[in-house]
Amino acid sequence: MSILNYFKPLKEKTKIINPTEILKTNYEITYLPTLKHQLYQKGLKKEIDEFYSVLDNPSAKLLISFFKRPIPEEEKYYKRLAQEFYLVIEKDFIKVFLQVLDILFLAGDDIPHIIRGSSGSSLICYLLGITNINPIKENISLARFMHYQRDDIPDIDIDFPHNLRAEIYEKIFKLWNGKVARISNHVMFKQKSALKEAMRRQGFHKFLPRDFKLEDYVKEEEQQEKIYEIAALLEGKLRNESLHCGGIVIFDDIVPKKYYLKEFEIKKGKTGAQIRLNKDEVEDYALIKIDILSNRGLSQLWEISKIPIEDYPDGDYKTKYLFQKGNNLGITYAESRGMRKIFMMLKPENTQDIACALALIRPAASGQKSEFLKNYELYLEKKEDFIIYDDDAIQYIQKLLKCHESDADLYRKAFAKNKFHQKKKFYELLKKENPTFEDEKVECIMELLEQLQLYSFCKSHAISYAKLVWALGFQKAHHPKEFWCATLNNCNSSYRRWVHFREAKKSGLTLRLGKKPWKIRNNVLVGKDMQMKLVSNPVRDYFEYGYWVTNEFLPNMFCDYYIDTPKPTKRNPNPERCKICSFRGLVATGRIFQPDKRMKKRQVHQIEGGENIKNEGKGRIITFFTIGYEDGKYLDLVLWGKYPVSKIHCIEGEGILKDEDKVPWIEVIKFKFSRLSLKE
Repeated sequence: MSILNYFKPLKEKTKIINPTEILKTNYEITYLPTLKHQLYQKGLKKEIDEFYSVLDNPSAKLLISFFKRPIPEEEKYYKRLAQEFYLVIEKDFIKVFLQVLDILFLAGDDIPHIIRGSSGSSLICYLLGITNINPIKENISLARFMHYQRDDIPDIDIDFPHNLRAEIYEKIFKLWNGKVARISNHVMFKQKSALKEAMRRQGFHKFLPRDFKLEDYVKEEEQQEKIYEIAALLEGKLRNESLHCGGIVIFDDIVPKKYYLKEFEIKKGKTGAQIRLNKDEVEDYALIKIDILSNRGLSQLWEISKIPIEDYPDGDYKTKYLFQKGNNLGITYAESRGMRKIFMMLKPENTQDIACALALIRPAASGQKSEFLKNYELYLEKKEDFIIYDDDAIQYIQKLLKCHESDADLYRKAFAKNKFHQKKKFYELLKKENPTFEDEKVECIMELLEQLQLYSFCKSHAISYAKLVWALGFQKAHHPKEFWCATLNNCNSSYRRWVHFREAKKSGLTLRLGKKPWKIRNNVLVGKDMQMKLVSNPVRDYFEYGYWVTNEFLPNMFCDYYIDTPKPTKRNPNPERCKICSFRGLVATGRIFQPDKRMKKRQVHQIEGGENIKNEGKGRIITFFTIGYEDGKYLDLVLWGKYPVSKIHCIEGEGILKDEDKVPWIEVIKFKFSRLSLKE
């Protein structure tokens, strides 16, 4: 078998860009002659020279001239590099890399970035400094980023600090003056919005609540029918164009008039063009879309320290201890109670473990959570199959069908997009390639892959964010006061405001009432419009500012445990003696959970912070609450039913302690929503 067949699929002819566009460079791939000589010993000299000749292509040399990292002197790196360059040159993807490099040059060393999405799958991106993820070291499939059966331009999405993104836009629109534009989102009429618009067109202009009924506002049947008729015509049609979260297109010439929509504000006094095309139309027209996105975690980290993310020590003892103890409050992208549970069970040692935790909390992977945590070591050793990342699905399908990763990615997409005919073809190939598989095993494989219809992470995205999370954890472990000051300045949290302020106080800072931006002065958190009250009422300050500054927690909050037998209920007619928790606490966070169709089918759902509980009855709704009763002490509560989370401040009651030896939580058996009094 020739080496070209070994490296299939490759194309022999390549496009060469105009040689006059090539920059002069002294960069040489010094190891390549040595590698070729070693491979010559195995024969196939002509095929080896032909395969690696792509690295002498002028287009490849142009990108190589911008490499910021040396190519490791190992055959697998050169093999992967040649494969990537065949694809990049054949499909004429050179320009997307050059545009991204231009944008990163504009950012310079003063504005950090990380990638979002699959570009960390590319060795070229790593060597160019676009990403800090080595796809060979991390075993990341290239197919998630690009492959020979995919002609659309690969996405390179870049995260910048949220408070510096406008500066990046300003530089981009200045450099490509008149040639760059933001893209649009196409907002379509849905059932309710179509009905509202139909009512307006029929002369009704009063306020309508979210769950309104037409019959309550329009009494005449003839007019009702007319409104329903107009709404049916509107549904699915374009409602308006909104500004895309970050996508830009850089044209070779002035933005075409046929695409131009309007101007948008970059920053005060500065505007740029917005085009009417959405991301799908940009792809259809083969235009290069680059997402310039904002990241509050980067803002948070950059305020604390300018150390590059890749320089944080992986495996630092204080950092891993922080995560293993579930001390994740304030860490952007990783501070939820669900993440806390995973950290405490997974016991992360490094960024790879953090990446697994970030991916595991996503819907597509969460169904495998319990088994995965039990068999994590087997997953790392490739002895157990789990689909935690998109890349796992590609490699799993590749192993099952003994196919190229390009074909495997097409089948992954077929399951993700629920394409019936391609899934049927996969099913047939699966049985053909694995005749010893019993029907039950085949069905289990299909059910596992069906989970891809839910949201999941690709591996490079998870690792990119894991590096950020690890860096934030390092700063929290080593510089807690600076960490909390930056957190209060930059982060939007699912937790109520008081939580971060009380954690900041616990770190040793003295609090003052005021507004951000916050600074540390003589160990005091000093903010804008700072209040120096002689007499402070913590409950009043809580309602006025969202937090309070006294040394004590809010009064009359408690958590006590005792052994008892709870009263029988329909769910538990024969209760056993257990530990009962009596509590009263301030709501820190909460969310409502309702099982989707797949969960109803499985008749089980996983409690955030606890064990699996049978889903008795269709669509049982649960409300999760976390309450605080002392500084740094919280209880996770599970209440059956749906409650208005945002309107509740205090909960008191009793419940059964669950998973005491793992990640404790309380299954509430009786409770009431308690009022906070200014006299407390």
